[in-house]
Amino acid sequence: MSTNRFSWPAGLQNSAFNFITSEDFGYELTILGTGLNRKQIWTLELNHDETVYMKNRFERYLTVDKFGAVKCESEELIDDGKFNIEFSPDGSGRWAFKSEKYGTYLGGNDQKVVCLSRKVSENELWYVPMARHPQIVLGNKRRKRYFGLVGNEVICQDRIPWGQHSIFTLEYHLGKYLIKTSDNRYLRKDGTLTESKEPGTYFTLELRVNSEPKLEGIAFRDDEGKYLGGVGIGSQSVTLKTDRKTITDEEIFQLEESNPQVVFVAPNENNVSIQTGFGLSASTDQESKKEIFQIEFDNDTNKWYIITSEYKFWSVSPSNKIEATSTSRNPDCLFQFEWLCGTVAVIAANGKYVGIQPNGQMTAKSDGIGAKEIFRIKLINRQMLILKGDYGYVGKKSSSSKEPVYSCNKSMYDVLELEHGDKGVYYIKGDNGKYWNLKNTTISPTGTDPEPFILEFMGHCLLAILAPNTKYINGEKSGGFEATTQ
Repeated sequence: MSTNRFSWPAGLQNSAFNFITSEDFGYELTILGTGLNRKQIWTLELNHDETVYMKNRFERYLTVDKFGAVKCESEELIDDGKFNIEFSPDGSGRWAFKSEKYGTYLGGNDQKVVCLSRKVSENELWYVPMARHPQIVLGNKRRKRYFGLVGNEVICQDRIPWGQHSIFTLEYHLGKYLIKTSDNRYLRKDGTLTESKEPGTYFTLELRVNSEPKLEGIAFRDDEGKYLGGVGIGSQSVTLKTDRKTITDEEIFQLEESNPQVVFVAPNENNVSIQTGFGLSASTDQESKKEIFQIEFDNDTNKWYIITSEYKFWSVSPSNKIEATSTSRNPDCLFQFEWLCGTVAVIAANGKYVGIQPNGQMTAKSDGIGAKEIFRIKLINRQMLILKGDYGYVGKKSSSSKEPVYSCNKSMYDVLELEHGDKGVYYIKGDNGKYWNLKNTTISPTGTDPEPFILEFMGHCLLAILAPNTKYINGEKSGGFEATTQ
């Protein structure tokens, strides 16, 4: 069984741009996949000595034998499945995987995966595109702080990644990555920002371990062999740029999916806010840190934690008041969402619905849903939206089509823009600047006038999208992306 180690989901793509594929039956391996879908995703588990194990979606590990045969059958961590990573010195961002036990390199030609060669050629070099959502928050593991956009620099200062400025998008381009800020600028290696993709904005990615202390994570390397890190003294003046050609704890990054941060709009049309003493009340129209909350999904209970910018948890008190005083997760801090076509009812840990009193105070006393128990949730930290489903990213089928429509099995994504409408709806723009319109059941970015869509939070980084025809958008393996689900 897998142990608790740093892991990284990715694809293994050869020089012909085909992926190692783990087929559904017989543990068969091929190099036929042209897209990065479930069959092509491998989880790389990083050890303290910078070796890796690689497992497929069935929790089976890739192994080799002394004859160079490659299999994916083992459920255990064994020496036959341990690989050293060698990063290509040509700056292409490709990796070679060397069997630690046999000294041979993982390779592939045509349809067969083998591990025979003792030298690295084109057949033994692999592009390793990440297989996780590209919108992330970027943490410095040593400082235990997160980077965020401040003016014209990316600064390491936030104890909690808060707001739109803390979200970055990793753009992948043939072995290299660009780091894009929330205002659509790219990070240069010297720490400055630019609106265009240019030399100095491309980085290769490496899985690395710092020797002392043992910090595991991601490192970014520029075209001069220098690594990206926080440069500066103290906690308020540390700028993200490249500096050293060696790995220290300053160059090890933690990449995390960003949780939704939202405003709760109460039935009285005021925003829920933290009051003196950490009570919660719907009594303001502002959207400051006191009114913005992070929602984190608990997979074990299918319920939510609601967290303040000071990392205090909403909870229900013995007197049924909703407060933000808890400093740790406990059963009293769990809430359940019931979606009602653009609005939501919130059930507290006492089994009662959350509502507002005449003075705006939040309590959990009601056994049913009435006018005082209906809220709207407004997403704050996602001006840009990238959609990824079971079969790939959402992107237009053809950029040259007169009537563009979307497919949900793309290997590259479209960046969508979210606009807030009235009464909890959203207007969605394609990357062509046109609004999403519903034509029968098909979504097309062709509108000059917006149409209302509703976003419902269903789990950790999971959304359901309700279209204007009151049906949910459904993604199919064939790429179909239509509003057909009741």
